[in-house]
Amino acid sequence: MHKVLCIGSASVDIKAFSHQDDVQNAYREGSIDLVPGGVARGMAINLKQLGFETAIASVIGQDIFGEFLRKGLASACVNTELLCVSLTRKTALFSVMGAQGASSSCVYANDVLQEIAVDTGFTDFIRREKIDALVIDSNVPVPTLEALYALKASREDYAPLFIFQNATSPDIAKKSLPWADLVDLFAANEFEAAAILGRPVAPDADTADRFRAVGFKNFILTFGEKGVLVGIGGKTWFEKPYKPAVIVDTIGAGDAFASGFLYGYLSGKGEKRCIQYGLACARETLATRDTVCGFLTAEFIENYKIPL
Repeated sequence: MHKVLCIGSASVDIKAFSHQDDVQNAYREGSIDLVPGGVARGMAINLKQLGFETAIASVIGQDIFGEFLRKGLASACVNTELLCVSLTRKTALFSVMGAQGASSSCVYANDVLQEIAVDTGFTDFIRREKIDALVIDSNVPVPTLEALYALKASREDYAPLFIFQNATSPDIAKKSLPWADLVDLFAANEFEAAAILGRPVAPDADTADRFRAVGFKNFILTFGEKGVLVGIGGKTWFEKPYKPAVIVDTIGAGDAFASGFLYGYLSGKGEKRCIQYGLACARETLATRDTVCGFLTAEFIENYKIPL
């Protein structure tokens, strides 16, 4: 069984939506939900449900949001030994606002993540728990990224150490480029991929070639309703998405795809099967308001009926 440490964001997502038309300076009736979020948190829970032992390295504040996140992670049986509490900063918040006839807008406040550090306690945890894979969210500070890839490069006490890197958002997607050759599997959506390449992207061979040219050997790129592009070594796959009957919420679907794919990849499954696992996880997550679908298991995705 693989032991995975997920490093990065644990946040509370504030999701507001109105079915009324988006009119400037107008008050609109709608719904507001508080949902546990964050890339590191989501992937830690997804991978735990799929059968791996998982832990999270993140920072929360001394507030009700932090306690909310800690209890949820503990309930999901994710190891929280490296979930630290800031003495000065608040828990990360991610606000999504959507309205009829307008695209969603996002505002985030996650400066608390600047306190994620690779210290003696961190490296001792990796040794003691025999962590063999890291899932890294690009929200972590650059010095922390540098230290994590130094662990990978040393390969003395930590070998073999598999690293999955998530681009996370367009404004920080390029942060991992200096270590692209050390990334075992990279994930980005179409907007993050465009930010990395500095040009529009599509699920095609040209985009795959350009990603290889900047140093990524293995990558998964999601394009929403246009499907996914997967490059492993010199081979490339394009797959259409598994569309649910109703899309309730798109947030978390990309991380769900990455979780399903990564589960298959680390389990030694063929690339096509990994893609099917990822698409199944993404489809079920699209159909829920939560950022994590609560019934994803290895048995569930293994026996998943591929929609026509």
